[in-house]
Amino acid sequence: MSAESPSTSARDASVGSTIRLSAEVVIRTSSIVATLWLTRSLGVNAFGSFILALSVGLMIAELSDLGLHAVVVPVVVRSRRNLRTLFLMKAAMTGAVVVLCVAGLPLASRFSGLGVDVLSRCAIHFLGLGWIEMMGATLRSVGRRAAEATLLVVFRFTLVGLVIGAPFGPNLAGASLAYAVSVAPALLLGAALLRDLPASGAAPGVGVRAIFRQALPLGVNGYLTILSTRVELFLLQAFQGAHIVGLFGGALKIVASLLTLPSAVAAGALPSLARDAVRGSRGAAQRTFGAVVWIGAPVALGLALCAPDVLRVLGPGFIDGAPALRILSVALFLCFANAALFHLLIAAADTAIIPRLTAARVAVAALGGLLLIPAFGLSGAAVSFTAAELFLFGLLIRRARGPVEVNVLRPVGSALLACVPMIALLSFVPLSLPASIAAGALLFGIASFAILSRGTESGGLA
Repeated sequence: MSAESPSTSARDASVGSTIRLSAEVVIRTSSIVATLWLTRSLGVNAFGSFILALSVGLMIAELSDLGLHAVVVPVVVRSRRNLRTLFLMKAAMTGAVVVLCVAGLPLASRFSGLGVDVLSRCAIHFLGLGWIEMMGATLRSVGRRAAEATLLVVFRFTLVGLVIGAPFGPNLAGASLAYAVSVAPALLLGAALLRDLPASGAAPGVGVRAIFRQALPLGVNGYLTILSTRVELFLLQAFQGAHIVGLFGGALKIVASLLTLPSAVAAGALPSLARDAVRGSRGAAQRTFGAVVWIGAPVALGLALCAPDVLRVLGPGFIDGAPALRILSVALFLCFANAALFHLLIAAADTAIIPRLTAARVAVAALGGLLLIPAFGLSGAAVSFTAAELFLFGLLIRRARGPVEVNVLRPVGSALLACVPMIALLSFVPLSLPASIAAGALLFGIASFAILSRGTESGGLA
């Protein structure tokens, strides 16, 4: 079989996704432990303040990226000569953001009510993380997937160690300082891994303007994405106060921690998706979308059925957010599918439409939040978030019919069918949270094997 065949590209996409996903499972497990430690150490109100501080820091640091991280793989796959240009652009934008922070953080502190020290540390954390992600994407683009996984694991384990060890104190100031320091070891490791990376190649490189033109829509989209998942937090702060922000932030943190799974699958497959887009094939696209759906269905349904037990782990008081988390579990499944569809558009270089799609999602979230949050509080915020994701899913499906059409109904239907035994068990048999996770995973695995034994095409994976 030719090395250029769709089945080969699909297998290559699976290998990339598997390596990245394996690393992400380890990373997520440790990150969940860190989140639990923070919620128990800080409490509902302080945790809500920390979530807001991280949101402000992320919005500031995003200016140092402007979509560069998202286009590293397709740009470097086309020519390694683009590496130098990419990193020079990143350095220039980081310097500009540092200057902006000096001037703008006091103003941000006045509006948010948070200290300048806390906000600056959160900004440092995300500035460093932006460099780590760009280094990882560079390693992935040249086939060094294990090196990328190592880089990400080092960063996350350092963060977890500092959060749990609390060398700077178990409070808001100490947590923000731990986040700022956590990026240092991974930055040093990334620099060492990239030191011997050849930047030459046969294909000619492109200029700053061409890269910026491709990256800017994704940069705008990055800002809109940050805002889209935080509209409800800001509106809750305005209408309901810090306690409700903490409850919703706890539920949203659980959802966000799981969203790295579809991103890892799609990011690992991105080189294959980009090559398929050039050849006009869609083998990798169908495999990637199907894999994300098959992971997302049991995760979302399991979370809905176990919501009170999951929130009880966060600490006293967080269980009051269980109704919201059940609603957000529907949004979680939609987020899985949307993450895959976004990556398909990126691989096809159809990036100009992405900010417009995300802007539409922000508008729906803002409108829904303004209508629902004043009257229904926590549940209104969850409904607003879910409605916005459903609207975005419809837009993405319609857009993807052009460059990378995939079969949507087959993987969704097959994955939901495989969840039926798990749903029956968790609905009618009372189990502890660990037992529920283990038993649910086992039943889903058995049902999945029965369905996929008839062929990957029957499950929407080919």
